[in-house]
Amino acid sequence: MNMSVLTLQEYEFEKQFNENEAIQWMQENWKKSFLFSALYAAFIFGGRHLMNKRAKFELRKPLVLWSLTLAVFSHFIQLHGLLTGLLHLK
Repeated sequence: MNMSVLTLQEYEFEKQFNENEAIQWMQENWKKSFLFSALYAAFIFGGRHLMNKRAKFELRKPLVLWSLTLAVFSHFIQLHGLLTGLLHLK
């Protein structure tokens, strides 16, 4: 039985990624995550406080359309990847 190995295609940005630079940047900037987390929490809770008295938006139909569109798009992308992979197997 012939078992071939499927190799995944690398994108250009993946080829150019410098892991050591990324690690160094994260080690130098880890404190920023606390600042961004605090800002995020303030935005969420402040937004809830500001929006508490406002009327609710009726977004059911647009969100159903968005979800359906996203699902269809995802299936086309998966089908494209599957067919691309199958056509390149030899």
